[in-house]
Amino acid sequence: MRITRHYGAPPAEVWAALTEPDSLARWLGPMAVDVGTSVRSLEAEELLELNWAPPGEPLSLVRFELHPDGQGTVLVLDHRLIDARRGMRAMSLWGHHLERLDALLGAAGMA
Repeated sequence: MRITRHYGAPPAEVWAALTEPDSLARWLGPMAVDVGTSVRSLEAEELLELNWAPPGEPLSLVRFELHPDGQGTVLVLDHRLIDARRGMRAMSLWGHHLERLDALLGAAGMA
């Protein structure tokens, strides 16, 4: 499952929204994350890849890629290793959360 968004904010601001606890809580909400969730790869302001293990769900892979685009940033969210049923649910949930991120950052529209 892949979702792409474009933001008028520079990569540093989008990165902060993905990684700073206060900003993260504003768009992702209060989340209890299983001890199985861990960072797989991190390149500041470019890439955040996680072993994702929300309570009651199997381990999956979530990857956020940031690409500078003029004055803004393209965010690519890729969620892998989920079956079709969970994929449809994940698409809906990520859509909801990214709408909140849109509001936080000021979306320039979908890419």
